[in-house]
Amino acid sequence: MSQPKPETAAEVIIDLGKKLGIDPVMDADLTWIVEEYINAPLPDEWSVVKAPNGEIHYINSRTRDNVLDNPIEPRYKKLVDIIKGARRNKAPVDELTLMELMDPIERAADVKEMVEYMGLDIDKEMHLCWIAKLAVIESLPEGWEETQAPDGRVLYLNQEKGYSTEEHPLDEYFRDLLSRERGKKEPYYSTQAIWFQENGVVRFRNDEAVDGTVLRTETVPATGTYVDMFDLYGNRYWYDLRTERVTFDVEELREEPAAVTIQRVFRGHRYRAELYAEHFAAKKIATLWRTKKFQKVLRDLQALREKGARTMQGLWRMRVARIANSKKVYKRLGEIGQRRGRKTSKTAGLQETGYSFGLVRHNVLLIQRTARKWILRKIIKEMRSAKPYPLDFYIVRRAVRVMQRNWRAYVLKKGGGGGQGALAAFLSAQRMNNTDRRSSFFG
Repeated sequence: MSQPKPETAAEVIIDLGKKLGIDPVMDADLTWIVEEYINAPLPDEWSVVKAPNGEIHYINSRTRDNVLDNPIEPRYKKLVDIIKGARRNKAPVDELTLMELMDPIERAADVKEMVEYMGLDIDKEMHLCWIAKLAVIESLPEGWEETQAPDGRVLYLNQEKGYSTEEHPLDEYFRDLLSRERGKKEPYYSTQAIWFQENGVVRFRNDEAVDGTVLRTETVPATGTYVDMFDLYGNRYWYDLRTERVTFDVEELREEPAAVTIQRVFRGHRYRAELYAEHFAAKKIATLWRTKKFQKVLRDLQALREKGARTMQGLWRMRVARIANSKKVYKRLGEIGQRRGRKTSKTAGLQETGYSFGLVRHNVLLIQRTARKWILRKIIKEMRSAKPYPLDFYIVRRAVRVMQRNWRAYVLKKGGGGGQGALAAFLSAQRMNNTDRRSSFFG
């Protein structure tokens, strides 16, 4: 019986790639995953045994399991599925997820210790705990080696420069990264299932895109104090940074944030209901107050209207009474100086006009004042133009009186009725009632 021909290295890579789901033609750029898979160490409890027939067996020393498939094969299959799924959806791949699948964190407590070392607050900064995971996964830079001092202290030796330090070479880098991420806007914590999927959240170690825009994780799953990890077999689990509890059930994680969200929504609803009730009460009080103020304004306006009406009525009654009294005065003035038995009245026209006595008296006085000024100017003009001889003061005064008497006679003669008759009657009444007063321009 002929022995099977040994496979070449290329054929081995192609066969293993097919087992991992890598097409040698369409996915030729993913052959590095096969190389990583070949060189990846087995978990401590697993060993490789070659059977007499040439088959490779994997034996678990703890559970005594004997299998033909590599126990870490599911982990690399998941790595391939994540990369190919991201390509189909034209979405970026989370670098931290790839690094964790290739080099899983064997001790979850290391992440908790790193979180405490970085000073992260798990109640407010859970979206930054991925930096602690990255710090645990990240290996030492090239040229550095971790050693232990005789007193038990951990030292980091730089082989090229020949010096050692107690501070990790990447501490400064992660401090800058943490400071930069803290300066960004906090992402939204969601309870939707899509954000709990593998590669559902993309973290950016380099947050600057090619076009210069700043990249930021906008949404993260609401996991409380749990952080997601992958074990050596590619199984995803959740580790509680507070209680160190481990669970593989993602629904269990979503229950607590969902309950918190429901409580928050209910509290918001109750607060809005109370706020609406207060707003409605305040609005009603304001409406009642405005109604009361409006009613007061209406009452004030009504009072002002009534006061104005009373004032107008009083003024009108005063005007009517004044006109009636003025007509009586005009009638009596018209009868002065008449013969007995004569029925005519010199003030009949004035009585029909409806003018008040005060207005007529004011206009008459104005006419008198104007007439006196005109007569005075005329006399002065004549005196200045006369031949120069001494004039006696009394002669001048007598001449003025004669002119006044002639003027009144002229007015009485021409004022048979209407306004002129009223004027004549008023002048006559004034002369008769003021006998003690001397009408003179100089006295």
